[in-house]
Amino acid sequence: MPESDSQGGSRIPTQQTSILNLPHRFSKTAGLESLLLCVLLALFVWRAFIPAWSSLNTDFPNYYLTARLYRQGYPMDRVYDWIWFQRQWDHTGFERRLVAYIPLTLFSALPVLPLCSLPPLQAKRGWLVINLVLLGLAAYLLSRITKLGWRRILILTFLATFPLRTNFLFGQQHLLVFFLLTLAAWFYFSQRPASSGAILALAAALKLYPALLVFYFLRKRQWRALTGLVLTGLGLAGLSLLLFGMEAHRVYLVEVLPRVTRGEGLDPYNVHWQSLTALLHRLFISEPELNPQPLLHLPAVYAVLQPLCQALLLVSFLWLMSDAPRAPGREKLEYGSYVALLLILSPNPASYHFCALILTAVLATDYLLARGLRTHAGALVTLYGLASLSHARWMMTSPTGWSNFLAFPRLYALLAFALFLLWTLAGSSSPSLASRLRTREGVVFTLVFVGIVATGTWSNLRHLKGQFANYGARLAVTPGSQMEIHPTISADKVVFTTLNRERYGVSMLAAGALSQFDFGVDAFHPALVPGLPEAWVELASIRSRIVRFPLSGPLPPANQLPVEVEDGEQPVVSPDGRWLLFIREQQGRGSLWIKDLRPEETTVPSKVERRLAGDEFNVLDATFSPDSRGVLFSAQRETQPEPFSVSVVGNPRVVAAKPQSDWPATRYPAFSPDGAWLAFSWYQRGTWQLCLTKMGSGTVRQLTHGDCNSITPAWLPDSQTIVYATDCGRGLGMTALASTPVIPGGQTEESKQPH
Repeated sequence: MPESDSQGGSRIPTQQTSILNLPHRFSKTAGLESLLLCVLLALFVWRAFIPAWSSLNTDFPNYYLTARLYRQGYPMDRVYDWIWFQRQWDHTGFERRLVAYIPLTLFSALPVLPLCSLPPLQAKRGWLVINLVLLGLAAYLLSRITKLGWRRILILTFLATFPLRTNFLFGQQHLLVFFLLTLAAWFYFSQRPASSGAILALAAALKLYPALLVFYFLRKRQWRALTGLVLTGLGLAGLSLLLFGMEAHRVYLVEVLPRVTRGEGLDPYNVHWQSLTALLHRLFISEPELNPQPLLHLPAVYAVLQPLCQALLLVSFLWLMSDAPRAPGREKLEYGSYVALLLILSPNPASYHFCALILTAVLATDYLLARGLRTHAGALVTLYGLASLSHARWMMTSPTGWSNFLAFPRLYALLAFALFLLWTLAGSSSPSLASRLRTREGVVFTLVFVGIVATGTWSNLRHLKGQFANYGARLAVTPGSQMEIHPTISADKVVFTTLNRERYGVSMLAAGALSQFDFGVDAFHPALVPGLPEAWVELASIRSRIVRFPLSGPLPPANQLPVEVEDGEQPVVSPDGRWLLFIREQQGRGSLWIKDLRPEETTVPSKVERRLAGDEFNVLDATFSPDSRGVLFSAQRETQPEPFSVSVVGNPRVVAAKPQSDWPATRYPAFSPDGAWLAFSWYQRGTWQLCLTKMGSGTVRQLTHGDCNSITPAWLPDSQTIVYATDCGRGLGMTALASTPVIPGGQTEESKQPH
């Protein structure tokens, strides 16, 4: 019976009163949460899905084109060549846009393979539908892993408004990776660690950072999960080799991956990466065009601070995790925290990478709410929301000096989120940190920290050595320039290929003044002849064609320029102006052709166009001898490029042109105007270095030594100076033009026999 109060009525016990009031409180909270979810869903549909459905933006064409080329039987080893890859997109005839496959893995083209028979926009729409399904499946798995309930899981999911928007808008694959990380977590917490490791191996084949969970499993002594990850990874590597071939993987593993892990797969100074690596690049490494005014040009400081910051984060997270079995909630917190750590360590995290942060937010929020720490959960969700916002309006695109610190708001929000997770891990760990520092475990982690910093510093110093020697010899300094390559030189002009934000074009440096030619389509490989007022260039659309254009006066529209060759690429004109050399491709393999530009001057009947070498050679680039009677070209018949020669006159007969049989791979040959010297690039330990040889001697002098690429040399008329393209201090393949004096016959310590 209820107790009576002083008014003669019945009094409900205090505990019962609170219980009766709970439904009202819950309904009020649920109503607010439902309203918030509706707003977030509306924002997602309006700002993300509808624009993504109706437009073809960047990124998805990169996957789509690679899958399409693979399906058509093209060699995959050239997809990391910026210009070759762009040309293939132009040849599809689809909507014009810039494409590039760096820094993606070969395996990441496979999810799009079933869609590549469709037109690009339809294929993207199919991919968007798949992404919606993956998002729903991930939410379902999170509802099985946690006790948050569907409404709160969806709120946390769609709080990642900007990452989801960019993922859908650009047709990226990070929702797929998020789903795989979530599926791996579900297997892991369902006591199926081997399956968890196998799923993570698949995620790592698409995007590299899930592979770093190997250290998490090592720390946890989860040997079955580690075995599943490693064995499945080896199996996927074998499958990838079978599908794409050994050479394509050699290019990725040796040339691309080392630069990607250093943040140099693309512009390393771009503030849009919002990473520690990008911040340190902007603060301590100068680059004449991409970062002309850092705080200080102190590469040695960068070399130390970059591994120091990363080691501090990695070791701190791993140390605060336990290798002993813990309560399920704590395990979920540690797993989610480690996923967030991987995003912080990434050298080039774009906004769509942070789709994976949804997993961290759900697991960590569930842990805090289960312990009644509502204030802590609110703080965590707030920091998560800040890290997931669009920070473009607050980012300075070209900061200088101290202002570089103000250009990384998303990085600071993410660091605050990570530090909160560290604080949560530390607060729930036992025994205390002070006591753990005095244990053998503390000593081991200290040694690991010192080892990572020492190894990273040594590696950075080795990588940066010689990177900046060409800065003072840059030919043209254009702020923000993305690429300058393939110089061709006459008496007083240097003409070269450039890349701006819209397309590839042609620029000319004459009398110290820089001018640009905009053809309205992608233009590659200009060619000059000394004394002539016009030049040749490749224009790429459904087919490539070689046209002539004037070097002075107004530039006519591209469709009004005289066409020299249909279905021709990479024009080279002989020094006497008589012959035009070009390449034709068949399914990505090049054959070498020549055209007589003055057929009326010969009395011998001949075809205007003749083939000098078939596509069985797979010709990459070529040049004329100074007397215009011979051609030296590089071809990739099997794996490495090799030099070959062929005569212009008579019946062409291709012969190997190696002075010595043990020369390494060579490309980009260029004879000096006096015919005494040959400049070229040879391949050494993953990079292309500029070299010089005296004709007939077999002795090679290496002119460049940095852990970067120096390619496409061209000679000034005096035969004393070489102009070349270099990506030293820049992103992989994002070259600038520099010059270097040559002292023919000079004997230095750089002279050596090839090996």
